[in-house]
Amino acid sequence: MSHDDVLARSSPLPSTRHEPLFVPKALTTVVVAALGICVLANAALLVAQVRLHLATEGSYAAFESGMWVGNLTGLRLLAFLLTGIVFLRWLWQMRVNAEALAPGGHRMKRGWTTGAWLIPIVCFFLPKRIINDIWAASSPPDRPRRTSGLLTSWWLLFVAAQLVAYPSPSQGPGSAEMTGAALYVAAGALCIGVVRRLASMQRARLRGGS
Repeated sequence: MSHDDVLARSSPLPSTRHEPLFVPKALTTVVVAALGICVLANAALLVAQVRLHLATEGSYAAFESGMWVGNLTGLRLLAFLLTGIVFLRWLWQMRVNAEALAPGGHRMKRGWTTGAWLIPIVCFFLPKRIINDIWAASSPPDRPRRTSGLLTSWWLLFVAAQLVAYPSPSQGPGSAEMTGAALYVAAGALCIGVVRRLASMQRARLRGGS
C-alpha cells in the first residue's frame, strides 16, 4: 500500500457505509497499462486490416494479412475483457469515494456502476451519467463540474467505435472494421487521460480532507 493510499484512508470524510476511502494507486496503474495494451492491439489490428484491404485477393499477402487480422481480433477481445474487469473494479472504488465526497450528488444507485455496462442500449448512455456524477463529486469544491471536454470526447468516441462495428448497407464491412479500430485507438488514449485525471482529482480531495 502506497503512502498516498494510507493518507487517503485516514481521511475523516463521511461514509455512510463505513467503507475505506482511498485511491488505489496500483490498480490505477494496472488500468492505465491495460488500456495501453488495448490501444496497441487496436493499432496493430488496424495496420493488418489496411494491409488486407490493399492486398490482391487470393495472394499470399492477403492470406498472411488475414491470419494477422484473425489473431489480433482475438487478442483485442481478450484485452477488452481483462481491461473491462480491472476498469470496473477501479470505477467501483471511485464511486465509493465519490459518495463520501458528495453523499447527495448521485442520480443512480451504486449497483448501476457495473450493471449499466451490461444492458443493451442502456450501456450507450447510462455509464456516462454515472461517471459524470463521480466526476462532479471529485471536482474541486469551488469549481464543481459534472463533465469535461476530455470525458465527453472519450465517451463519444467509445460509443461511436461500438456502433460502427456493425456494417451498414452504405459502408462495407472492411471500411467499418477499420474505422472502428481507429476509433478504439483514439477512445483508448483518451480513456487513459480520464482515468489519470479522475484519480488525481480524488486523491487531491481526499488529501485535502485529512
